[in-house]
Amino acid sequence: MRGWALTLHDLLLIICLIGAWTVIAANVVLAFAGYAYSILAARARRELPVPKEWPGVSILVPAHNEEIVMAGTIESLLHLDYPRDRMEILVVDDSSTDTTRRIITDLMAIDRRVKLVAIPPGLGGKGKSHALNVALRYAKYDLIAVYDADNSPEPPALRYLVAELLADPRLAATVGKVRTLNHYANFLTRCIAIEFMSFQWIVQGGRWMLFKLASLPGTNYVIRREALERTGTWDPGAIADDAELTVRMQQEGYHIKFVPYAVTWEPEPQDWGVWMGQRLRWARGGTYVVRKFLPRLPRVRSRELLLEVIHLATIYHVFFAVLLLSDCLLLGGLLSGQAGASTQGPLMALWLLALGIFLLQMAVALAIEGENSPLNLITAAAMYFTYCQAWVYICAKAHYLDVVKQRKLVWEKTVRTPRPT
Repeated sequence: MRGWALTLHDLLLIICLIGAWTVIAANVVLAFAGYAYSILAARARRELPVPKEWPGVSILVPAHNEEIVMAGTIESLLHLDYPRDRMEILVVDDSSTDTTRRIITDLMAIDRRVKLVAIPPGLGGKGKSHALNVALRYAKYDLIAVYDADNSPEPPALRYLVAELLADPRLAATVGKVRTLNHYANFLTRCIAIEFMSFQWIVQGGRWMLFKLASLPGTNYVIRREALERTGTWDPGAIADDAELTVRMQQEGYHIKFVPYAVTWEPEPQDWGVWMGQRLRWARGGTYVVRKFLPRLPRVRSRELLLEVIHLATIYHVFFAVLLLSDCLLLGGLLSGQAGASTQGPLMALWLLALGIFLLQMAVALAIEGENSPLNLITAAAMYFTYCQAWVYICAKAHYLDVVKQRKLVWEKTVRTPRPT
């Protein structure tokens, strides 16, 4: 029995290591591709052609009970470096019960570019996708920009996104970068900030460099109205509207470009409970997209669609399973003595090597952003054993709610964090 147990243990260990190191190797390649893209993007920013005439842009801002952040977001949008007569800001009051609507109307009286789109009680509260679809009916321009209600875009952000979109008629959308406004509030916000920097340079920058592939974020992007309407606008059943729309656009053969110098800032959750609720919504939204599009892959000959679905499946299924199995093997081996001299040493060596490569990836992203301070590197090391491991619990709960409980997907708004003063 012991010989069989050791064989089973070794087999599971091999499966675990193959899965883990496949993901690790792919991310290493993407990290250095992202670094290469950062060099090209810096040059492209200096050489970006200026349109003879800037097109009109309708900025959509969905808002449900956003009194904490609403005024600051609208004021930031009003300070965008874009022709005043070529921009409108449609703020959707999605049946708010706080002072959100009053804040919007007060700012409308100051600047006529601000417009209210009111969804009455009983018809609202159905999620971000529904609010965006309502706002789209009132948008008068052919370029549509989307910003979350807690964002503070840098003044040139919209101009960069539009100029990049106009420079290449093959593009359906351009997406910017999101930075953390409250980066140094506590350990959690430091982890979120590092995650965002690494994700955007590894997944967005790296994939664009290698495959001309990027994903729509939930905010800070510009999309052509024609492409949006052809793909069917935002899916009201998707609680991860950005991921779902990305896959549909790729199914139609559209391209999305990552523009890292178009930057917006947003405050992130400072409470672990709020953060877990937000990430649970993302995880359930991601698995919804995988379930929706995975059966279509054999019928659709699209490299971009295939890569995007594989990317989502890796995050929410493969990597989750690998982490869970790896943790169980390590813990079981240490407690029961199954990981003896033949396996325990190599296992620990591989874990330490994986940690080193993880830190290398983080260091590359931090270096690109000029954030490679000792504190951030120490935080990244701590993330490996804390923040990253929480992903196992989040994905497990998402699969439990989807598969076992079969609970309906319902949009749940993230509790906002006030902007730092």
